[in-house]
Amino acid sequence: MIAKKPICAYCHNAFNPSPFHPKQTICTSPDCQRRRRSDSHRKRIATDSDYHQACLESRKKWRDNHPGYQRSYRSKHEAYVEQNRRMQQQRNQKRQLALIVKNNLAIDLKRLPARVWMTGPGLEVIVKNNLAISQVMIFQTLGKSEGASLMRL
Repeated sequence: MIAKKPICAYCHNAFNPSPFHPKQTICTSPDCQRRRRSDSHRKRIATDSDYHQACLESRKKWRDNHPGYQRSYRSKHEAYVEQNRRMQQQRNQKRQLALIVKNNLAIDLKRLPARVWMTGPGLEVIVKNNLAISQVMIFQTLGKSEGASLMRL
C-alpha cells in the first residue's frame, strides 16, 4: 500500500516527509521553510513576552554595535531613500487628515454645498483643531444652488 504524500501548507505541492518527522506539514523548499520560520517567529513574539523582550533587546544591541549602519545604507541606496521619503510624506498626510477629522468646530462642514480651503501659516501642524480659524473667506457661487432659494425666505 502506497502512503498518500502530504501537501505543503504554503506551496500546495505534494512532498515526501522526513522519516524523522512523519507529521511534517511544510515541504523542504527554501521559500516554504522561510515562510514557516517567519510565521513561527511572529506567533512566538505575539504569545511569549520573554521572547518578545529578548528580540527587542537583541535589535537594540545590534544597533548599538553598528552605529553608522543606517547612514551608510542610505548613502549607498538612493532609490530606497527616495521611496522612503515618498512613503513618509503619504504617512504624514494621512496623519494630518486623521487629526483634521477630529476637528470639532461648531459648523458641520460636511453639509455645506461648498468647497472649503484652509489657508494660512501653521496648518501643517493642526492638532485637534478646537479653535476657529482666524480668517474666513466666503465666496458666493455664480450658479443657482439648492440652498439659494431657502436663503431668500
